[in-house]
Amino acid sequence: MTDEKVVFAYIEEPPFAATIDGQPSGSDIDVARAILSRMEIQDVEVRKVEFPDMLPGVAAGRWTMNTALFVTPERAQTVTFSNPIWALVDGMIVRAGNPKRIASYRSLVTSDARLGLVKATVQVDAAEAAGVPANRIVEFNAQEEAIEAIKRGHVDAYANTALGQRGLLASLKDPELVLAEPFEPPQENGRAKAGFGAFSFNKANVAFIDRFNAELAKFLGSVKHRALLARYGFGQDEITAALTVKSEDLVR
Repeated sequence: MTDEKVVFAYIEEPPFAATIDGQPSGSDIDVARAILSRMEIQDVEVRKVEFPDMLPGVAAGRWTMNTALFVTPERAQTVTFSNPIWALVDGMIVRAGNPKRIASYRSLVTSDARLGLVKATVQVDAAEAAGVPANRIVEFNAQEEAIEAIKRGHVDAYANTALGQRGLLASLKDPELVLAEPFEPPQENGRAKAGFGAFSFNKANVAFIDRFNAELAKFLGSVKHRALLARYGFGQDEITAALTVKSEDLVR
């Protein structure tokens, strides 16, 4: 056992990370703890932050690592990513009955519906790529704000990962909110385009990253890894797809 301390930053986004009964819990937190335990690191502080602060915070050394984020070339200019731990497609939360008939990002282009997004997420890029007008995109600092905006009628939908949306709805148990179904996520080569999520670190923390990645490589795809994610609602496709790529290839 080492005397190292690791500070793990997270945002409220079940099932990846959330505060349950006053304690942080979630799939990303459990995976990180499993790897850190393999590294013989027991002193782990789990700290809640706002999404826009995550990359600047770890890059400035205010904490050691972030909960998993989608890997993009732009983000890789600021941080170093582990290899992916999951692969997910997008979904949208809407008001019960889906009054605006939202069925994809493209369906928002020709309607008057307003889309809520968390600042700096890949869903902002997806909306822009689909042609959703900028004056109908409303950005928030946290998903709690986006959800409240739907309920107040300030926006008509909130986009995030479909898995994350299912987890959020399960935790809220709010009959006013539902997942937009059917929903067509962005496509690539005739298939739903998946985003790959990975932990991120300060680029200068090379030795720690190397040790972490070495243990992560042994864990990913294992029975324990699959069972852990399955408890949080991950399907086998969402796990297996993440094992087919390396983050270094995603950021070229």
